[in-house]
Amino acid sequence: MSASVYAIPSITVRQRLPLPYLSVPGEAAHDCKQPVYAPGHRPLALPSEADIIHAIHTGEGLRIVYQPQYDLHSRRIVSAEALLRWRHPRYGEVAPAVLIPMVNRLGLHLPLFDLVVREVIDVLHYLRRHGAEVPLAVNASIDTVCEPGMAEQLAARMWDACLPTRLLKVEVTEDLPVLDELCLSACLNTLKAKGFTLSLDDFGAGSATFNVLSKMPFDEVKIDGAYIRDMENNTQSHAIIATLIALAQRLNLKLVAEGIENEMQLAALLGIGCRVGQGYALARPLERADFIQRQLAKPVAMTVKAI
Repeated sequence: MSASVYAIPSITVRQRLPLPYLSVPGEAAHDCKQPVYAPGHRPLALPSEADIIHAIHTGEGLRIVYQPQYDLHSRRIVSAEALLRWRHPRYGEVAPAVLIPMVNRLGLHLPLFDLVVREVIDVLHYLRRHGAEVPLAVNASIDTVCEPGMAEQLAARMWDACLPTRLLKVEVTEDLPVLDELCLSACLNTLKAKGFTLSLDDFGAGSATFNVLSKMPFDEVKIDGAYIRDMENNTQSHAIIATLIALAQRLNLKLVAEGIENEMQLAALLGIGCRVGQGYALARPLERADFIQRQLAKPVAMTVKAI
């Protein structure tokens, strides 16, 4: 089997994603929901379609950063989410809220997914060779998940790298509702049968989420960061989060809180039973070298008092 799932130039991850990487502010929960331009202002100049095609097929300007997910009690990293970053030579840092919709419109979601998976497998392999293991999540649209043969080829790539499939988490990111629930269910069940962990992003963000959750074999759900950021000033958001946590526990699902920005939110989440989270209060997205160094270093536990 080919080393690549989809037809892109046969160059290594290291060639396409050179080190050292440059740091970029922001995480998925923030970046992907930013408006392309502020109300009352002229739209920003955007990269062309040709720019995006060139970047994805060469890897120029693209890199992956890693948003750690922490056990909120011990403050130890238990997982991480791989996030794409693009530095354009003319426009500088291009927000995912700009890049991803253009990628989907151009039908480039598969080669982009391939690029991210290559890098993530490389990091997983490096960590395992040095005695460290941590699951890493890759974002995948529903169209990507439902691509014929996706589960088989993804599993083959993990096995070729001598990695257990449990170390790669597939995080479904596309907005609901789902047009073909039967197809999605079949593809997710195939991924799960291969040993991959399945995560549902933005849990509770839409009414259709609950319908899909009841029918799909997800292992994990992620609370929409908007609820977390609003919980200090909105008692309803606090109640919604508590309800979602209780529901996830009843369904035997792991739950991750996104977009945690301060210690007050951390303590409040601990107080209502949330165990895992990610956000600026814990760590900003880390460059590859920094993430690897942190994983290979001896962990130091910290605690936060629940309220």
